[in-house]
Amino acid sequence: MTLLLYLGKVTLCSGILLGYYWLFLRNKRFHRYNRFYLQATMLVSVVLPFLRIPVLYKPQNAVNQAVYETIEVLTVNYGEEEGMGSGPGRVASLFTIENALYILYALGIVALLWMLVRSLIYIRRISKQYPFERVSGLKFFTTREPGTPFSFFRSIFWNHELPFNSHDGQQIFRHELFHVQQKHSTDIILTEIVTAFFWFNPFFHILKRELKAIHEFLADQYAISDNDRYAYAELLVMQTLKANHIPITNHFFQNHIKRRIAMITHKQSSRYSYGSRLMALPLLALLFCTVALYAQRSANGGRTIYYNGPEKAPVTVIIDAGHGGKDAGAYSTNGNVKEKDLTLQISQKIQQLAPQYNVNVVMTRTDDNLPGGGTDINNGLRARTELAQKVNPDMYISIHISHSDNKGPYSGFEVWVSNKDNERTNRSKHLGAALTQELSTLYKTEKTLKQRTTNIWVLEQTPCPAVLIECGYIDNEKDLAFISGSSNQETIAKKILEGIVNAKNKPVAVVHSTATDPVFEANMMKAPERATAGSSNKQVTYQQPASFYQEAPQPTLQIPAIDPADPVIKKLSLHYCRNLRYPQTVLSNNGEGVVTFSISVDANGTISNFQLYDQAPTAAKEIIPIVVVGYGAGAATTTAKLSKEEAIKTLQEEVKRTSAKQASLSGHTPGSTQYFIQVTFKVDARSTVTT
Repeated sequence: MTLLLYLGKVTLCSGILLGYYWLFLRNKRFHRYNRFYLQATMLVSVVLPFLRIPVLYKPQNAVNQAVYETIEVLTVNYGEEEGMGSGPGRVASLFTIENALYILYALGIVALLWMLVRSLIYIRRISKQYPFERVSGLKFFTTREPGTPFSFFRSIFWNHELPFNSHDGQQIFRHELFHVQQKHSTDIILTEIVTAFFWFNPFFHILKRELKAIHEFLADQYAISDNDRYAYAELLVMQTLKANHIPITNHFFQNHIKRRIAMITHKQSSRYSYGSRLMALPLLALLFCTVALYAQRSANGGRTIYYNGPEKAPVTVIIDAGHGGKDAGAYSTNGNVKEKDLTLQISQKIQQLAPQYNVNVVMTRTDDNLPGGGTDINNGLRARTELAQKVNPDMYISIHISHSDNKGPYSGFEVWVSNKDNERTNRSKHLGAALTQELSTLYKTEKTLKQRTTNIWVLEQTPCPAVLIECGYIDNEKDLAFISGSSNQETIAKKILEGIVNAKNKPVAVVHSTATDPVFEANMMKAPERATAGSSNKQVTYQQPASFYQEAPQPTLQIPAIDPADPVIKKLSLHYCRNLRYPQTVLSNNGEGVVTFSISVDANGTISNFQLYDQAPTAAKEIIPIVVVGYGAGAATTTAKLSKEEAIKTLQEEVKRTSAKQASLSGHTPGSTQYFIQVTFKVDARSTVTT
């Protein structure tokens, strides 16, 4: 539960309970009951919002007859960059509205607690300044302090000008003695502390004032008898103007003079009083049901899931809201929506709904800051994995939003796993399969799990099964509209939680890996390449495609290797790998080819001097190799078949189109005036669509 939500619930509960008091109990003569009611109001208002009790749920123990479909795992070289960089991190912004509110809240607490401490210091000072006498276990101080007499716990501070043995003095002493016997000082100290921590809540301030009035009513009732009640009321009137007191003590001459006199001189029917007190019971029951109870709603649209019921230990899952702070991640097309905001919203929905699934969620971040409160992106990544090492959860799920840098057809959810070959990765694939199955019932979801040739930090460094979910494309208007809606975010959260529960309790799914071609893998940069996966719902089978052209020339291993540490080369590779698309007309004919070209680029990322070559020129000292894998090709079924020359021309146009876009160099200065790049378009030879 977020702090803001908790404080809001406290204010709501105290307002409802105090409203009932104000309408039905205030200024009534059952003061002991009212004292108890006001104390209970404060306690219930603070504690009740913490309670979360599920009701009306039916544990679903039936075996789910649906089995996992076979999930393919495709190793590619593009996707979310969550690796440890070598450059300096971005400083997280500290001057936010949220931080300002926290500071204001803390300052209010400090101010009120200081006022309380100052009053305590004053009482301690005068208790050391004046002598005292022991009277029936009490300390009786005779002082010259203004505002006396008053009592504080088991001490009574008397004014030397007030004769103790006089009639008035004896009545006032009985009044203060009752405060001591009933421990009214304990009530006041507790209400002062609670009011300090909830200083923004006006109902607690009103409650504190009313509780002090109840104390005075009770003490007045004890101090007088029936035959001198009017004389006692006159004493109150005559002495009230002389009162000067501190807030945490019980003074005889407290305010509320008009109400105190009314309580002394009037009587009240008991019939109505009993009825008004009994009405509190249904109010408390209604408030308890409203705040503490929640229905265990079915979140799976009527389908059977493996519910991890209360008889089982909760599943502990770290939910990682991607990015944060100045690391905004990707932006929408108009620049108004940031990836970091959407990932946090979806993650918070998962956290809110998790108790319904007996899932214990640990968040890597709960606000717009990097995890761990750091100011460096790399430290933020380390904080994520250090948290996983500390918590040792059952699963780790990182929430992200994809971005294609192009208003193309790219759409839908994707699930990523580590590229390591070990038992933890196999369990991650099992988790990814469960999540994919659930998400695919909600929105377009890539059925193939993805792996990057260059691993993702949070997937590699966590000690438990870990996946990264790309919840659609932020630059796709349809995807953005879907994932931005609060109700849709809640549904996404439910599907992810269903996948978590099923992955924990269902048998392991059968998962096959689709590896990249080893010859091409030997020449690939550690920067993303775009492998396009078909979105067909038809069955994927392994068979050799009927190649319409001769096989594409393989990239020669004699090409000098580029320097992988050059940040400009990495950024250029990333630019082309994210933006290049396998032309559909070529892919549908199983066409392949190689495009060699050169470009110039300035510090702003503007690409110029685009030039094509039939083969690698002798002037090329270094060539940047990029591989684009066409996945899910057709079987040469198009009506208009392309010649080899037409296919090559189409591939060259695609490269030229991508070169017309501005690359993001992130402030790095190009070290060369000309860069040579070789793009190989390769069809995945083991996957075709058949009917």
